Amino acid sequence: MIGWIVLGGALSLFLPLLVIGCLYERQYGERNETPEYLMYDLSVFSNLERSPISFESNDGQLLAGYVYTSPENDNPLGTIIVSSGIETGHNAYLPEINYMVNSGYRVFAYDGTGNDESEGESTGGYLQAAIDLDYAIRKVKEDKRYGDLPVMLYGHGSGGYAVVSVLNHHQDITAVVEQSGFYASTDAMPYHFQWLKPYIKLYEYLKYGNYAREDHLNVLMHTNSHVLLLHSEDDEVTSYEQSFFKYEPLLSAHDHLTFRRYQNRGHDVVLDQRLIKTLKLQVDADLAEEKMSPTLKRMYQRVFYDAKKNLDVAVMQQIIDFYNQWIYAEYE
Repeated sequence: MIGWIVLGGALSLFLPLLVIGCLYERQYGERNETPEYLMYDLSVFSNLERSPISFESNDGQLLAGYVYTSPENDNPLGTIIVSSGIETGHNAYLPEINYMVNSGYRVFAYDGTGNDESEGESTGGYLQAAIDLDYAIRKVKEDKRYGDLPVMLYGHGSGGYAVVSVLNHHQDITAVVEQSGFYASTDAMPYHFQWLKPYIKLYEYLKYGNYAREDHLNVLMHTNSHVLLLHSEDDEVTSYEQSFFKYEPLLSAHDHLTFRRYQNRGHDVVLDQRLIKTLKLQVDADLAEEKMSPTLKRMYQRVFYDAKKNLDVAVMQQIIDFYNQWIYAEYE
């Protein structure tokens, strides 16, 4: 009887863990290559220059990074590290990078593990995005070319998850902007798998060690960094309820945290939504009577991708003002 009880207990632990491992690797076990027709061309951004800089991440995989600068700015205010997360390479954020550089900053951006130019057989999951950012920050701090300038972070989606995750490891980050991120890696799992959260956390711990033990609520409460959190209530990718905003009543008492809520801006609050919605209405009208061919679909995807170079200047300036505020405070 005791033997059967032990066997039953072992099966109840290891079978769900085995299932979770298979699901996890199926979800995150492949590389991500951004289609060429969705890649931004650096040449369309005037006054934006870059130089390559690579670095190793946790398993020795070489990550491809770039330092973005402007030839008109020899004395940048600081360095902004852009975490692109696991869904795409850093190229998707060239519009924001361009705005940051033209606002007086130097930007360090990179492709995460398993993305575009970087090594890695797979993206690895959300915790891998946090690990890659940790190593990116170390690279910036070790590089003498960066001097003693303040370091800031910017992350969107899983990149937003990453910029909070690393704050326990780097207490000297001046300011952080987290856009449309989420509280826990398990929040991104499908709803019908939510009962398996304890097993997901155990699997992540076995795979990533102490990185999986981060309590983001505790991190935000005790970090020395100033953090700006942006989210739209209609976000269909990262639900508003899964983000840090569900803890806003608890966290709003902390002066180093700033919450900014938006309406009708979807997953990316920095884009010019009026232009995108106008284009979408036109495309829907044009194609109402037609079946979209793959070629036509790619063409319209390109149109929408080009439209996304058009940022909402008011929102981007709020981000820059936030960085500026805490940089200037350091020098007072």
